[in-house]
Amino acid sequence: MTLQERLLHRFAEGHPTAAATLLGQQTAEDAAAVLALLPEEAGASVLGRTASLVAAGALSQLDAARASGLLARLPLERGAALLRHLEPETREGLLAMLPGSERLRSLITYPRGTAGALMDPSVPALPADLGIDEARLRLGGFSANLALDLYLVDTDHRLVGVTDLREVLDPSRHGTLSALIRKMEPLRDRADLASVGAHPGWLNHDTLPVVDDRGTYLGAVRAERLRQVAQEAITRRSRGGADAVLALGDLFWLGLSGLFSSLARPQAEEAK
Repeated sequence: MTLQERLLHRFAEGHPTAAATLLGQQTAEDAAAVLALLPEEAGASVLGRTASLVAAGALSQLDAARASGLLARLPLERGAALLRHLEPETREGLLAMLPGSERLRSLITYPRGTAGALMDPSVPALPADLGIDEARLRLGGFSANLALDLYLVDTDHRLVGVTDLREVLDPSRHGTLSALIRKMEPLRDRADLASVGAHPGWLNHDTLPVVDDRGTYLGAVRAERLRQVAQEAITRRSRGGADAVLALGDLFWLGLSGLFSSLARPQAEEAK
């Protein structure tokens, strides 16, 4: 491994958001070449923060095994957002290689910009009549997807309310989850982006539940995902990558941008 490659690895692992900003200024071919150099975990972390069009373009340039490996490490809603940008044949090929692809497929069917397309279906919900002690045991299996709110459903998986995760984890609490229920106005799965962003629940919560017309709980939209969508909209309206870098007023960023490009080009040329 060259010194440049080691520097790239360290930078991507320690500063994935900054690395994603720089990656977003590359062509799809160069971005793919950079991602091919990174360890898979670091590559996924950077890819997940990169502007969707560049990220999807990079995925389409990578070999299928590498692209599917990166996608498998992304949150489902982010992976679905990138897959929507791919050609159907490419998308189907990647979905065929991904475990649990049926959940991704369900997200892709929602129109872009709707609550259903933005939601993370892996945010858990538990039966409202479940004992609190049992709930604590079950939550251990959801540790990677937990939010500060825990959603509660009835026997038909319809949303009945929400409770604070900290209350459930309080060892002094007993009884059933139904004793902790608070009402919450959910997002409808077909709600557009403007309606999602204007929901008053964001004032007090970092996730909001999504339901269908029957009230069935489907998942939750995370505030972080909304911020990402907003940032992408700002980026699309900016005057261009070079101006964006110069606006930072930091030559270090320019040097790193050059590092990304210089590492990417030999890889892209070899691929040809």
